[in-house]
Amino acid sequence: MPRPKLHSDETILDAALAVLLAKGPSAFTLSDVADAVGISRAALIQRFKDKANLHRQVMERLTQQTRDYFDKADPATGLEPLWSMLKDLIGGMGDGPGTEGYLLLLWADVHEPELRALAIERNDLVLQAIRQRLPDQPQPPQPTALLIQSVIQGACMQWLVEPRGSLTDFMIQRTAHVLKILYPEQDFP
Repeated sequence: MPRPKLHSDETILDAALAVLLAKGPSAFTLSDVADAVGISRAALIQRFKDKANLHRQVMERLTQQTRDYFDKADPATGLEPLWSMLKDLIGGMGDGPGTEGYLLLLWADVHEPELRALAIERNDLVLQAIRQRLPDQPQPPQPTALLIQSVIQGACMQWLVEPRGSLTDFMIQRTAHVLKILYPEQDFP
């Protein structure tokens, strides 16, 4: 009879994400994750097999969380629902210290085909959500969505290189700035 699990897979995946963000995909070990959870390395291997599988499951869960977020998001179109969604999305990215660990995860995404496919899906989900909420006029939705997404991602990179204030505030300010240029008649508080 198998022993009961004292820690859920969700708890382990949370700990694995924290370790991945702190150490990066190449430096984290199963022992690091086991220590963070309070289980043996052997128990972790029994449940997740190896480091690559654990990393993939963390990223699959992040992708599922992204899907779930957009499935539950208000589908209303217009600049106000778009702005509300963007502020929520940006706020959910974290607020600074430790965020640079996501760059290391992106590095792994670029080099590992399964992880790249998940990263592309997350990227496409964001782009599609922006495009779906944009009004048809006066700007065409597809290129406008690409621009907005690029500004958000670029603002994150700018902040990582030269942090000014909180990451969330910085990204919201940059995104509001481009939206104000595109839609000067609208306020983006």
